[in-house]
Amino acid sequence: MTSKPQIDELLRIKQLASYSAKEASTHTYKSGINKGKTKNINARPASRGLIAVSDKTIWQWVKNGDFPPPIKLSPNVSVWRSSDIEAWMKSKGMEA
Repeated sequence: MTSKPQIDELLRIKQLASYSAKEASTHTYKSGINKGKTKNINARPASRGLIAVSDKTIWQWVKNGDFPPPIKLSPNVSVWRSSDIEAWMKSKGMEA
């Protein structure tokens, strides 16, 4: 009897990175075709991802080759295999 290969869970950046809370605010455009118009920015609750760094830090690590490269599902969607992230965390002495 053959066993089925185990399928890796795919993780998005929001599951990996940590985000601080952000209050709702209003932005007023200072130049361009929208000058003088305002835009409401929604509040964001704090979120604790698997890795206690921001998404910008993760993307910088990817660029520098210090973090596993993502899998591009589309031009705007990148994911990581959970097994790749667990192996990276083990290599850094972090708990998964």
